[in-house]
Amino acid sequence: MNYKKSLLAYFLSCTFIFSLVVIYPSWNNKGGGATLSWDVMGYYTYLPAGIIYQDLAQLKFREDIQNKYHSTGLDMAAYPTENGNKIMKYPMGMALSYSPWFLMAHTTATFTSYEADGYSFPYQLFLEFGCLAYAFIGLWYFRKILIRYFDDGVSAITIVLIALGTNYLNYTAFDMAMPHSFLFTLYALLTWYTIKWYEKPNYRDSIIIGVCIGWAALARPTEVISILIPVLWGLSNLESVRERFFLWKKHFGKLFLTGSIIAAIGLLQIIYWKIFSGKLLEYSYQDQGFSWNGVHMKNCFISYRKGWLMYTPIMAFSLIGFYFLWKKNRVQGFMEKNFWAVFIFFLINTYIIFSWDIWWYGGGFGQRAMIPSYVLLGLPLAALLDFTKKHLLAKIGVGILIFGCFALNIFQTWQAHTPYGGFETENMTRAYYWKIFGKTKFDTEWKILLDTDEEYLGILKNPKTIYSNDFEEVTDSVSFHAKHTTSDSTSLFLSQDVQFSPVFTIPFSPDEDSEWVRASADFYCENKEWNYWQMTQFIISLEDDDRIRKHKMIRVHRLLEQENWRRIWVDIKIPKGQKFNNVKVKFWNAGGSKEIWIDDLSVEYFSE
Repeated sequence: MNYKKSLLAYFLSCTFIFSLVVIYPSWNNKGGGATLSWDVMGYYTYLPAGIIYQDLAQLKFREDIQNKYHSTGLDMAAYPTENGNKIMKYPMGMALSYSPWFLMAHTTATFTSYEADGYSFPYQLFLEFGCLAYAFIGLWYFRKILIRYFDDGVSAITIVLIALGTNYLNYTAFDMAMPHSFLFTLYALLTWYTIKWYEKPNYRDSIIIGVCIGWAALARPTEVISILIPVLWGLSNLESVRERFFLWKKHFGKLFLTGSIIAAIGLLQIIYWKIFSGKLLEYSYQDQGFSWNGVHMKNCFISYRKGWLMYTPIMAFSLIGFYFLWKKNRVQGFMEKNFWAVFIFFLINTYIIFSWDIWWYGGGFGQRAMIPSYVLLGLPLAALLDFTKKHLLAKIGVGILIFGCFALNIFQTWQAHTPYGGFETENMTRAYYWKIFGKTKFDTEWKILLDTDEEYLGILKNPKTIYSNDFEEVTDSVSFHAKHTTSDSTSLFLSQDVQFSPVFTIPFSPDEDSEWVRASADFYCENKEWNYWQMTQFIISLEDDDRIRKHKMIRVHRLLEQENWRRIWVDIKIPKGQKFNNVKVKFWNAGGSKEIWIDDLSVEYFSE
């Protein structure tokens, strides 16, 4: 059978992804934008620690590397244990996947002028293109799965939609060294060789299935859920369960081999823990865990912060497609009955992923933990497309909606990786999302909407100042500083040792026409704080005596540039019908260590 359309779709998708890698290379970047940064640094550190420095116990080389490359994430790659050793936070599965590219890079660096230290240019370059190669292998096997169940045209469209219309694009073209694209490839291989094993049980496919499950779990422990794919595949009723039991019994040796391989791969991590922590099992995620009561479900699906369907809306059509996959599976003579395997896996896998207490999974584009499951979710998506091709109105309606979702994904991926886009990857809010929606340029002033949903954009009409302070009258020498000022001698000062400013309480009884209160001040920093949680907070509240009626806050480092004074303000809309008698303003360094100077505080109220 001729499969030119799906083959063309595969090559077009790979070409588009490759072009983005070339246009937006990360192998030359520094800090958080480098290939080796953040979580990848944690997954990767096993290799230089074990092969170059022979120091898996203490990781003493980290300080030198940090000083040389200003790496982001290396300091968080491990934590101290009771026996004095350092233990890697992340399991070693991804280090195994990186190892061929690491060895190529190390050989290159050894015989060239680059430093063979595990972090110089060749290591980033080889790692990036090695992970890209894994992605292309995964898409190839994804295509093989699709054309087994659907015609060439439907398969072609599904390939393009998953590869370019979801956040899979971000994790192949930009963050390809993160585990999710590689796990997609393992899932594609696992699903394909599960199909082949049930056609004709054999030892080769048993080995591949065991390697895929074991490796996936060694990369991210929750991926052990992938074992459900070979367990459930092809089951459709009680009779099929009975037949499956006898099939497994007949081929018990092959299943035992699969299980042994899974256990042997998992044993690698246990051996590491035993040697370096003294324990057979070490919970390396420490205080991070799960809440199994479903408290995160709504946020994970549809929130502005990191809702799966909010930032990968095409997958909503996959969920609708479950109905059509179910109908397709009821057709007499259809190949393997895969509806229940896909549907049950989706329910359990999603429940596990969305129960993680860090449900937004850090920075990044959308719900990245869902990406491996797109191998299976491509089937209900294809089933929906298969239905629409036979119904003109459905084809037009669904086609328009899917195209819109596809274009949105491309555009927002661009926003997330260009300095002009302003996309917030971890703490998006409703107000800020709609502020930057569809914009090709953004103003840094808009970033205050990441902390507050109230901003007055008009010209102030008859503003009345009710408080001003140039901090010249020093009342507390610890909180004031003369190094940087906009006025004569002193300014308010916060640091690691001085976390809180005095609280400035201003009596206030607004006029009937008053609608807004604005607090503004000048800010200066020598070194900008990039950690969201430790940015200095500028807080204003409306209170009735000491009872807070309403408060707003912004993180001023979002708007600051190093070594430049900037006037920043926070607005609060006066609530109607509520009693309050004072405005309070304060500043908090939020546990941060960066020094910041504040001068010329003023508070005023005005109407629209």
